[in-house]
Amino acid sequence: MRKTILAGIPAAAAFLLVPSMLFGQLTARGLGMGGAYTALARGVHAPDWNPANLGLPDNPSFSLTLVSAGIGIENNSATLDLYNQYAVDSYWDPDEVANLLDQIPDDGLEADVSASARMLSFSAGHFALTVGLDAGGNVRLDKTFFNIPLVGTRLNTVYSFDNTRAAALGIAKVGLSFGMPVEVDFAKAFALGATVHFDGGGYGQSEKVEVSLGTKDYGIDLDGGYEARYGVCMNALGFDAGLAAQMNDRWTLSLGIKNLIGSMHWNKEVEEAFGYFHGDSIDVLNIGDIEKDDSTGSYMENSPYADSSWTVEGKSFSTRLPVEIRAGAAYRDGDVALTIDYAQGFEDGPWTTTRPRIAIGTEWRKIGWFPLRMGVAVGGRTGIGTSVGFGLRLGSFCLDWGLLNRGFLLPKTTKGLVMALEMGFGLPK
Repeated sequence: MRKTILAGIPAAAAFLLVPSMLFGQLTARGLGMGGAYTALARGVHAPDWNPANLGLPDNPSFSLTLVSAGIGIENNSATLDLYNQYAVDSYWDPDEVANLLDQIPDDGLEADVSASARMLSFSAGHFALTVGLDAGGNVRLDKTFFNIPLVGTRLNTVYSFDNTRAAALGIAKVGLSFGMPVEVDFAKAFALGATVHFDGGGYGQSEKVEVSLGTKDYGIDLDGGYEARYGVCMNALGFDAGLAAQMNDRWTLSLGIKNLIGSMHWNKEVEEAFGYFHGDSIDVLNIGDIEKDDSTGSYMENSPYADSSWTVEGKSFSTRLPVEIRAGAAYRDGDVALTIDYAQGFEDGPWTTTRPRIAIGTEWRKIGWFPLRMGVAVGGRTGIGTSVGFGLRLGSFCLDWGLLNRGFLLPKTTKGLVMALEMGFGLPK
């Protein structure tokens, strides 16, 4: 049973999160550099990182993304090494069980699935048009879900599962970006930029989850309830802004703010879902009495268990688009580029987190048609992440691939993977 639970953790997380997918910055080149890409993003890449980069002098005259896609799944607890260590054992002693539970934080097992896609997006001079999809999902299971099957229960004790939640948000978007050069005395080149994007999508989130299990001498009590809300937004308007400066031939500084202004008004198919369940002194003698009347759908009068769920039409509501700030610096010297980024959201949600994230990346272009990339990131939802990537530059045709491992480079330490691939013409170099 314990091995079944361990094997089922990744599958359960994937099932819960497959419909939702990390906010738009899954550019393959940037992912290969650990996400430290704000100061290097140019052309069709600039809108997702900092639209002001479109106004810098090394911005390409034209670039086109035929298709760009990225997807990943990660969690805060389980690694491949942990799975291999425990799944092959026929028996876990108390120390092994304690060690396994220590891998799960006190606030529970948390998992994320992320994805991003761009199709037929392009830049021309200081302008760019981007079309794509961004989505994010997050689920957290209370640690009690794992304590009970691995350790067991004690009599006359109440166990709570309240630290459980889930949220998903998906948005299709069209963005128009512009970068404007500005003459200044303190830098070789300076630019301001903005993106106006039109969005529409779906949203769902658990508002409240309350579950308890009480053990008695002759049976268990169950009590629980939930509230959730979901809806559809047909159109919304968002605004991103940024500034960028090339201090000299080697140093570039860049600062972008995602969704500086923007909200979504959820006014279509808004529903609120409610449910509860209650079990009184359930034991092996009366568990067979838990059955429903097929004609009415209600539980038999002597049933020790009952539940119900219903939905009501909800009122329209508004939510802010998640605000995130990204600051980056890039240093170029011949065939080598070194980059560093700082990113932080202003709220915790499917796309953003208030936990700061610092990333450092490098790109080596000694072989001009085959650039190689590496990066490392610390903080945010990823914790410690390491990445690799490469590109192909065959004339104007470009292909980029990137992979980020949540953990160190060794596969056995991974707590998740994020991968991205892009094909296009005239992509940033």
